[in-house]
Amino acid sequence: MNFLKKLDLKRIALHFFYWVFFLLFYFSNKSDNEESYTFLFVYFFKVIAQAAAGYGLIYFIIPETLNKKRYLLFIAASIGWIYFVFAFLMILKFYYLESKFPDFFADWLGHKMTIPERLTSGRLIIREFSFITYPVIILGFISFNRKQQRLLKLEEEKKSMELKVLKNQLNPHFLFNTLNNLYTLTLKKDNKAPEVIAKLSEILDFVLYRCNEDYVSIEKEIALIENYIALEKLRYSENRLDILFTKDIQENNKISPLIALTFIENAFKHGVVNETEKAVIRLHFESKKQQIIFSIENTKPKNEFSKISEKSKIGLINVQKQLDLLYPKKHQLEIEETLTKYTVILSLTL
Repeated sequence: MNFLKKLDLKRIALHFFYWVFFLLFYFSNKSDNEESYTFLFVYFFKVIAQAAAGYGLIYFIIPETLNKKRYLLFIAASIGWIYFVFAFLMILKFYYLESKFPDFFADWLGHKMTIPERLTSGRLIIREFSFITYPVIILGFISFNRKQQRLLKLEEEKKSMELKVLKNQLNPHFLFNTLNNLYTLTLKKDNKAPEVIAKLSEILDFVLYRCNEDYVSIEKEIALIENYIALEKLRYSENRLDILFTKDIQENNKISPLIALTFIENAFKHGVVNETEKAVIRLHFESKKQQIIFSIENTKPKNEFSKISEKSKIGLINVQKQLDLLYPKKHQLEIEETLTKYTVILSLTL
């Protein structure tokens, strides 16, 4: 009973109907002078030979040779196996089918040949090999296509899981920085704290709910950035920060959430916090047909605290991984560092 439970009855039925289809296909091409019972009886064994050749190749030879990149062994084993099936079919015809239905085989190419002659006749081998293998090729293509679909599904599941892990790493990093800002204001009993809480509430709504999607509209991403900038501006006077955010939205494209925010965080954390003079940040978002371009430039502090630590690079590493997953070969990330500024340009092809 346990053995029966493990059987995929649906798959077995599909394979059964596949070979029945070929048997009926052969029968539909039967000539009028051939007896139906005799034709079906003979071609039943031929279909059995085709099935044996197919399943031997697909379920044993290919997994043990081709999938392991043992190409020469695959060629030798495939030819050997098909020849074995061919030899079995020739022997079956000679000793059983021809004696049972002599009239049916009267015009067959190998009818007057002995067993050794049949097994060495190049013309007969080519003819029978082509007959044996053509339904096998179709079956192999179907099997390959199913495996590819299964691999694609597994790849999508893996990709989805990796994105969730990356976002779970990114969100706490982002939230920690924001809560740290709020903590600083509450210690000072700053009147800006309620406004920070309101902005933080909007940001949390985006991070906790909207970020579950792989892509969000460009407007939602821009709204998040504007909330974050507004929150950060509350911490600094005009003498400490000069920030400008420009936009050129020609198409309402979609973008992976939080991709741009990581670079903005770094600009504030390393370009403003450590700056003893006035920090400058310039952001630009451009969304046009089948392309999104985001750029950010910030001044680089000259003091000894401006160097980015390894821990601070986690966000950038996660962004690069997300880009590789969501925009494979469709993104270009340029990060330039000079003595006075950092520049990041991210181009996405949709």
